[in-house]
Amino acid sequence: QVLFDLQSHFGFVVGGWNQAYQFDTLPDAVASEKDLQPGDLIFISGLYFDETRRPKPHNMTHVEIYYPCGESGVQTIGSRHKTGCVQVHEDYRFESKTYHSMTFY
Repeated sequence: QVLFDLQSHFGFVVGGWNQAYQFDTLPDAVASEKDLQPGDLIFISGLYFDETRRPKPHNMTHVEIYYPCGESGVQTIGSRHKTGCVQVHEDYRFESKTYHSMTFY
């Protein structure tokens, strides 16, 4: 929702494929988890369980915002479930019901 609300500031329309576009165009990559800074994007690629679903570029399936607000220091903000509700998640690593073989960037 945030990206949709800010699309006039970004200068482009945000689509459902946008996590792959962001992954391609953002310049920095973090070498390790300890180098993450609040606000960094964590990209997640994976393979869909439903093989009839068309894969997205880089198999990119999801993106969340790094938000270290608890003891573990690996919390994120994102909408993981089809409810569309943005939540704080305790760990950026999670098991998806939609995709597998996940890689975190």
